[in-house]
Amino acid sequence: MAISNRQMVSPVGTREFRHESEALRILSGDGDVPVVGLLNNSKPNVDFFLDALKTEILAQGKGYATFGATKPRSAGPCPDLDALAKRCDFVINAVAD
Repeated sequence: MAISNRQMVSPVGTREFRHESEALRILSGDGDVPVVGLLNNSKPNVDFFLDALKTEILAQGKGYATFGATKPRSAGPCPDLDALAKRCDFVINAVAD
């Protein structure tokens, strides 16, 4: 009998907070509205996917806001990555074809 080294992992990310108050604000919704960044990688059809995600996020009524950003080229880096990280509490990097 072969022993498998496979492991089930969760796609849910983790986040480390610099200060406990930052974690409480994001998790409880107190203070500023948590912002979900939607990063478009400029491939065909990714805009349809991101529009659907934005609609779902806002429809849940949990008090989240969204912010969209687009990379100029799918193979290139995101030029505004630092600004995106400062503006958003979470970022979804979308890839589609």
